[in-house]
Amino acid sequence: MTLFDDSITALERARARVQSQTAEVRAMSEEAARMAADVRTATASRSSACREVRVSASAGGRVQRIDISSNAMNFDAATLSRIVTNTVREAQRDAADTALHRMSECLGETSLLVAAARQRIDDENAGPTSETRRS
Repeated sequence: MTLFDDSITALERARARVQSQTAEVRAMSEEAARMAADVRTATASRSSACREVRVSASAGGRVQRIDISSNAMNFDAATLSRIVTNTVREAQRDAADTALHRMSECLGETSLLVAAARQRIDDENAGPTSETRRS
């Protein structure tokens, strides 16, 4: 082999490495975009214990729908307000947990981003109450 041949071979190897790295980055970027879309669209529904109230919410906290059954009319306003508030809170938490699960599937459980999101969700949301159930 000559110096010229060695240089050409080294350049070809370097070019192949750069192409491989570019393909990896492109794939990671596409996966990150899919994860972001999954997180943005994560939703959950929750019903109160006796199904008087059903709430659908997004991971960002937006309440998409509240359904109140005719049985809910048997409660006084304060009780119904408490049931609605708790059910909304639980639906929002469930949606946030769904988004977090999608993040951890993509980034891994040990990801610092996942840990930060988990901490934020825990800080912003109270734990489950006994008045609601997943639906």
